[in-house]
Amino acid sequence: MKRAMLVLLLFAAATAAFGQQLPRKAPPLGIQTGPDKYLWLSEYSGKTCVVAFILTGCSHCQFTTGILNKIQKDYAPRGAQVIESAIEPMSSLNIPAFRTKFAPAFPVGYNEQSYVMKFLGRGPDDPMFMPQIVVVDAKGMIRAQFAGDDAALANDVQEKNLREAIEGAIKQGQAAARPSAPK
Repeated sequence: MKRAMLVLLLFAAATAAFGQQLPRKAPPLGIQTGPDKYLWLSEYSGKTCVVAFILTGCSHCQFTTGILNKIQKDYAPRGAQVIESAIEPMSSLNIPAFRTKFAPAFPVGYNEQSYVMKFLGRGPDDPMFMPQIVVVDAKGMIRAQFAGDDAALANDVQEKNLREAIEGAIKQGQAAARPSAPK
């Protein structure tokens, strides 16, 4: 019994250390899209947002971009928006070729990795497997968070799991937007 409790406590501590408490309020996020140009997560208030942090040369991230292209097209009519940010050093130089090759149907910008680590609720020395994806509901609450080493992002189940997370966030955002019944 003590061993099971210890394992549970260690799991809870690890989860807390990696910022996985869900739901939680999304911190402010600005993604640079050019010199002195930023796209802010707050610009999409009222929409469900899927924010993916990638490395432009990462094959798993490129696979995810293809899935997110489909998701953007399917969910845009329902008020969802995909946003991607490359976080490798000097990523701004890689984005034009990445856009040409993968034709994302959504904005792609770039950030410093340390800034993204804070947004994700991770410490500066925590490992970060790519891609990193968060699903934010219409009220600005992070409802799902995935890391590249999560089983949920395995190629054969990734699209299904992301769609389920988006559906859940859309429902949560709609529920939060409904006024409560008068008493």
